Amino acid sequence: MDHPPRAGGPPPSSRSAPARIAPQFLPAPNRTPSAGIKTTGGIRPEPGTPTAPSTPSPTSTGRTDLDPSYSTLLQTQSDTARIALAVVLLAAPVIAAISAYLLPTLRTIQLSRIEGLSVFGSAETVGPANYDQVFAEGAFADSLTALAGPIAAMVLTGTVLAPLAAWLLHRSGPRVRAIAAVVWSLAAISFAPAALTVASLIDRVVSESDREASLYDWPVLIAGVVLGLGILAGLAAMRGNTTGKHTGLVVTAALTAFALIAAGLQTFAYSFISGVPKDVETPVSQIFDGLYSGISPGLSTAKSVLLMAILAALGLGAALVFITARTRIDVEPRTADAPAPGNTVLGVVALVLLLAAAVYALLPWLARLGEDTSEGADLWLAIRRTWGPPLITTAVALPVAVLGGYAIGVLRPLGNASRWLLLLFAPWLFVGSGPLGAANLEAVAGEGEYMVIGSFPARAWVAIPLLFVFAALFWGLEDRRRAALIEGAEPREARLAFFKAAWPMIVLMGLALLLVNAQDLFWQQLTFQDMLSSGPMISALENLEFEQSGVALGFPIPLLVVYALAATAAAIWYLPRLAVRTGGD
Repeated sequence: MDHPPRAGGPPPSSRSAPARIAPQFLPAPNRTPSAGIKTTGGIRPEPGTPTAPSTPSPTSTGRTDLDPSYSTLLQTQSDTARIALAVVLLAAPVIAAISAYLLPTLRTIQLSRIEGLSVFGSAETVGPANYDQVFAEGAFADSLTALAGPIAAMVLTGTVLAPLAAWLLHRSGPRVRAIAAVVWSLAAISFAPAALTVASLIDRVVSESDREASLYDWPVLIAGVVLGLGILAGLAAMRGNTTGKHTGLVVTAALTAFALIAAGLQTFAYSFISGVPKDVETPVSQIFDGLYSGISPGLSTAKSVLLMAILAALGLGAALVFITARTRIDVEPRTADAPAPGNTVLGVVALVLLLAAAVYALLPWLARLGEDTSEGADLWLAIRRTWGPPLITTAVALPVAVLGGYAIGVLRPLGNASRWLLLLFAPWLFVGSGPLGAANLEAVAGEGEYMVIGSFPARAWVAIPLLFVFAALFWGLEDRRRAALIEGAEPREARLAFFKAAWPMIVLMGLALLLVNAQDLFWQQLTFQDMLSSGPMISALENLEFEQSGVALGFPIPLLVVYALAATAAAIWYLPRLAVRTGGD
């Protein structure tokens, strides 16, 4: 359904432009099969109904007349009004992206060219000296090399193991898929980097492990999240496969690879808390050290620019894959299939093995979920102070992404080329708080100031990854809505079906965005907001207070329960209906 009929233009009664639509632009289920040609998904004629070819209009050149009632429904907006509304809605994410990403990027580049910049003063000389020093030291390049192995492990998990498991589970039948959806939805919410790290290090000391901690431990700790999201995305891609080519699964795996590489390059929590690797810090840790209290922001911003250049290339690459594959998300009725017994066995085996590995990795955290600090921290105060500012960011960034996704996916100001508008946001698709830390800190502390204490929301006023998700979702749902109108559905019913299919995803993405913002240890540490969450955990680790580790503050149980209930509900009633489609699917 990637080529729906175009809305807008002259009214159907216009003599100059009769309401017609080429059959290749009709959704596949609504095409009339040609005689002697094998088709899939065409509407079969009623028994006894003649299938004589329609008489073309005098002004037609091989086109098929559009049903007048549907033509009237499509002409509710002129092209001018539709495009104007799309521009108005797109203004919100564009302005937010300029404020949250473009201007901070330009400021970071400007700061990176000030030689000797520090809180103690600078020579105010503009030049490449900071970059020369970064390349001469070699620490930044060494950190990228040190991350290559752990990133490869995460990519292998997310782009090979997860899609393979999704393929096996998809063939296992609805019961196994339903169990898998619940299990991996719960695994996907185990994103608590600081708590996972502290619990793992404590377990290592208590168990008297001889093996030293390394960066390779981080892919193991985060495996539940990577596997969970990868398998859920893979199952959706398998449901959307109608051609048997598994293009959707390949595209999903490719996008996952881009995202995991970008996330791996911005690893911070594990290396910051554990001090691993000892000989070289990760890129974001180096950026943090230079910005913290304004020690050497010039060098930090130079490293930020270099890291942003890599992330921008990854973002543009992912966007090109997303756009050229014509990626879209549909919400369709459940399907009940009868799997072969052998397929069920293979799916169950894959589910059990991967689940056992994920639980083993999460066990140190799960065993300490309720551990408080020795002083008995006020849990509700910690929740308000550490989850309150991220809630503000989420409350702004989520609706802005929804507006942009609606403009691109539904209104389509450039027609079927509207997806290319996403390239405006692609350079910052994977940019987190680390590379823009200097500019964002300066924005809340004042120019030339690099130390501030307070509860400041992260300044990501548009969630660009969610903008891509909503563009794909609304595109797929709009195709379905237009197809329903062709089949004779009432416009109100079609709009209601659109809303019912869209709102659960908006809620889920809002919860996911809040979780990511709340677990942003870089911004918390940089603005000294860690005193009620990660700070007590790190203090307990340093003072060997293993029985009062404060791990409960990393992901408070009341919030964890809310997330678990939401994930379970989505896995039962919503996720089994999601289908990722690409190309001609």
